[in-house]
Amino acid sequence: MYLPPFPILGGLLAWGTVYFLGFKKQKWAELILGGVAFLLAMVIQNPIQQFPLLGMGIRSNADVIARGTAFTLGVAIWVGIVAGFVQEGVKYLLVKDKGTRTALFVGLGFGITEVLFVAVTPIIAVAATGGKIDVPVFQALLSMVERYFAVLFHVGTTVYLAYAARNGFGKKGYLEMTVLHGFVDTLAAYGQLLFLESKELAMKFTTGLEVIFAVISIALIVYTLPFARIKEPEEETVIW
Repeated sequence: MYLPPFPILGGLLAWGTVYFLGFKKQKWAELILGGVAFLLAMVIQNPIQQFPLLGMGIRSNADVIARGTAFTLGVAIWVGIVAGFVQEGVKYLLVKDKGTRTALFVGLGFGITEVLFVAVTPIIAVAATGGKIDVPVFQALLSMVERYFAVLFHVGTTVYLAYAARNGFGKKGYLEMTVLHGFVDTLAAYGQLLFLESKELAMKFTTGLEVIFAVISIALIVYTLPFARIKEPEEETVIW
């Protein structure tokens, strides 16, 4: 099964979910700002994650696995913590002075851009090295589900960051979302590394992770969307 359309479909379904939950009037400038935020986060995040590993002689995931379970888990934790710290940090800086409804569309733009990144990256890699992007049907469907909940996750965390900032506990809210994001990404990173040891075990682990991720994302959306429905005192404009 050709993989790239599935994460894109998951992202579009998440966008549709937000739309049908009452956010029909799109804020295109904020969506674009969210996309820019994702790209900025990647520029900051990837070097922080990779430079220490390169300094230890790690050049591939296989090098990580070769150093044992404890090292693999440590790398997964490092990757997850950095991702949470950087991504939630960039989002927080952009929405801490904005309304929660505006933050919703920034988070949506962030998540949809991540979907495109996830879908396009394998295509570029295959074009450069040759090969195919075919995966089992279950794995393709799992990627769709994962992207669906990832977009909702980014929407929920971004709304929460704006809400926290507006109610006087912005730094605490940022720390909370960093820990939550770091936890999820740590599990995701460990699942990816596990594929090199045992695909069967990795698929079971990843399936369990998606259940946990779904519960977290749904809880976030249920909790934060009422904040985004609060009428903003005046229409905000994105300043570029």
